[in-house]
Amino acid sequence: MASGSNRNTRADEVRARRKIEPARRKPIPSNPSVRVSRDAQNASRVVSRRSYTSTQYTRSAATRNRSRVYMPTGTPGSEVRLPALPQLRLSWRLLSGLIAVGMLVLLFMMGTSTAFAVDQVNLSGGIRVPAEEISQKLDLQGESIISVIPSEIENQILEAFPDIKAVDVKVQMPAGVEIVIQERIPALLWLKNEEIVYWIDQDGYAFTVRGEATLPIRVYANSEPPHPLGWVAPELQLVANETETAAVLPLVDPAFVITVQKLNGIKPPESPMLYDEENGLGWVDPHGWQVFFGDDDENIDMKLLEYARVVETILDRNLQPVLISMEFLHAPYYRLEH
Repeated sequence: MASGSNRNTRADEVRARRKIEPARRKPIPSNPSVRVSRDAQNASRVVSRRSYTSTQYTRSAATRNRSRVYMPTGTPGSEVRLPALPQLRLSWRLLSGLIAVGMLVLLFMMGTSTAFAVDQVNLSGGIRVPAEEISQKLDLQGESIISVIPSEIENQILEAFPDIKAVDVKVQMPAGVEIVIQERIPALLWLKNEEIVYWIDQDGYAFTVRGEATLPIRVYANSEPPHPLGWVAPELQLVANETETAAVLPLVDPAFVITVQKLNGIKPPESPMLYDEENGLGWVDPHGWQVFFGDDDENIDMKLLEYARVVETILDRNLQPVLISMEFLHAPYYRLEH
């Protein structure tokens, strides 16, 4: 018994050998057909995953977000579920399209409805130009408010009324038009052969005499006033097309108006201001003759000193001229009565 217990069985020997020697794995055969079949088996075990697009996700989300509606049946604890209502979402394109359609409908209504026809024209700022004359010229009563273009109305008023310097037109919804005008201030009253012709303002524009004005300087002339350089008569101006009109230009150079005002302060108070087409501006001297200084006030102080010497010489010689010209500073002359 003692000897039998000390003997090891085969199983014990195998266990002892495994503890000493490392485990060796059986090599995989390098047969190509075996490797291909193994790859095929591995590929068959690949799990394919389904990808969801944004459109599908949006549709499913929209389906989940549908509003559920329940209606009571009258019996306690019971109710009827109605079909789900989808939640509508408007895109920017649809919204802009609706706005455009709405604007077109509104414009059509404004163009055809009598509620948007001009029934009131408020005109202010005028003193000499009658408001009735302007309203009659424009004839806006009954016109659609959307057809009233302020810039066109302003040009129409300025072309028809030269005595208006500026105009501002505003449209008042739903059917009103407000017009504010600024009239020109007369600086000169031009008389030709003792007859009143027109007023001339500080900028050289001529316009019809309306009402009364105390400021204009009376200029007694034998011709039209001197026109500025490059001036063309309105009837001779070229117009690009039939819809355009000739631009309103000043009749005289503003410098000429300034010259008249300066000479008016120099001349004797009782002497009228004169204009001669050949000799320019001047007046009647207290001694009885006419004196002229040209169309501008250049060297006017020197001309006045020279004129004093000429008058002294004439009086010393006991002469009585009918005209003295000081238009040219270094070449004055006088004309005796024939």
